[in-house]
Amino acid sequence: MTGPGGDTFLFSGYARLPQDVSHQAVYKRVGIVVEADRSGSIVSASTTLIMPTANEFLSRLLLGHNVVTGRDEIERALRYRYRGHSQGALISALRKIYEAVDQSPLVEV
Repeated sequence: MTGPGGDTFLFSGYARLPQDVSHQAVYKRVGIVVEADRSGSIVSASTTLIMPTANEFLSRLLLGHNVVTGRDEIERALRYRYRGHSQGALISALRKIYEAVDQSPLVEV
């Protein structure tokens, strides 16, 4: 079924934040939401990271990567380029997204 946003899927993942990050007092967890097309390519992404620069950076980092076939590449890029204290929590949140992808029609395409 194709809707107004095209034939895409939305996935989210959440993970506990470390105690030493600024937004841990506001959000106990960090969330990532990605929109992927039928091939698994990320067309949009956002996070609950409180600082706009961090949120925008992560979004740009994820765009174009594939949640079905490019998981190792995504994690490598995140470990290499995202040097914030929330790195481990973001990787955990992404792994929750991969679990949701594996349960979705996306893997059947």
